[in-house]
Amino acid sequence: MGKILPIDKYSRKKIDVSSILNNDIRKLYTQFSESGFHLLIAGGAVRDLILNQKPNDIDFVTNATPDEILQKLGNNMEYSIIEHAKRYGCITFVTGSKKYEVTSLRVDIKTFGRAANIEFTNDLYSDAMRRDFSCNSLYLSFDGTVYDPLNAYADIVSRIVRFNGDARMRILEDHLRILRYLRFSSSLKAVMNRDELEICLSEKTLLLKLSKEKIKDELIKLIQSIKSPDIIAKLHLRDFFDLFNIKINDCTHIPKLISVKEIFDGFFQNPLFELSLALDNSIPVDSIFESLRAIKFTNNEIKQIKIFLELINQCKTPISDNIDAYIYKYGREFTRYAVIISWLIGSKNIQNKFPVKLLNSVSEKIIPNFPVQSTDILELGVKPGKEVGQIIKKLENNWLSSNCRLTRRELLEIIGT
Repeated sequence: MGKILPIDKYSRKKIDVSSILNNDIRKLYTQFSESGFHLLIAGGAVRDLILNQKPNDIDFVTNATPDEILQKLGNNMEYSIIEHAKRYGCITFVTGSKKYEVTSLRVDIKTFGRAANIEFTNDLYSDAMRRDFSCNSLYLSFDGTVYDPLNAYADIVSRIVRFNGDARMRILEDHLRILRYLRFSSSLKAVMNRDELEICLSEKTLLLKLSKEKIKDELIKLIQSIKSPDIIAKLHLRDFFDLFNIKINDCTHIPKLISVKEIFDGFFQNPLFELSLALDNSIPVDSIFESLRAIKFTNNEIKQIKIFLELINQCKTPISDNIDAYIYKYGREFTRYAVIISWLIGSKNIQNKFPVKLLNSVSEKIIPNFPVQSTDILELGVKPGKEVGQIIKKLENNWLSSNCRLTRRELLEIIGT
């Protein structure tokens, strides 16, 4: 496709990129350079680095076409290649559990929702203009030079989310941009652009035309983006969630959640956790699950959310008194979340320190074994059948109430009382 058009005129700043240049990314850069291609970091990763935040994903752009990439790099030994999005200029490089998307610089000639007819280009400005928001339209070289075709650096520093071009037109091109606008505005604690927000509100019913899977994924990300409870009212988020019959609470747990995530980010790998915390659980659970199923939450996802809601409802009871019972009933992972929930919601004093010792103890404890078996019940003269199961269930509840302390003998004595 040829060299990228002169980009020095776009240079604005130098930033430190050392924190994200792991061995895999360095190898990718080397392979593109040795093949005669440019490779730049693009989009959200640049935005996050400017704000001194750790990027969740790192995507790249190149002046090579997909065919040129496959011709020169398709047989490399370092990565496997995914090319299902080749028609949109995107080639994914996979190593281990990590995926890196490399997209050819392009122009969207005509859009069809998330799809588009495209042409490849070697002009950063043209590529930037097809992106949704100014804050996602910067590029970064591996020496730390920021290239800013749309003069968007100031928007990022000022925490402004602005549509590239006419907001209504961009929304009509791709309806999902409404939710993306809300997500980035929430995540960045953005200065509100009332006109653009009003356009999103006026066109919100367009979201009903999107696939339910895309809606589900974006709503989960939107919940995760909430950094302050007051953003719910500022962005009218309930108006958008109401489209899908999903009710959210006041999210007063958010400030404490942010503080604990900074220390224990590794425990927050399940995105359904934050969604469950935000759901208004004063609504009957059957209604909650009906709404979630309508936007294609799977049975397994519903099962996990059900557990999280149970843990939230139980948070008033000190978990430290029942930690063994939690581990037995819910397993280690959900018990760790139960510790977090207990502190987030069950602790009335915001100054209470997070129970680090209790959280760490979950990994050290042995999962208890319920000491009574059905043969024990039969040996007491109970006839085989449904009654045996009912007795076992009653004894198990008694055992859990004792934090798994009651012995086999003590449990069997209950039957005779």
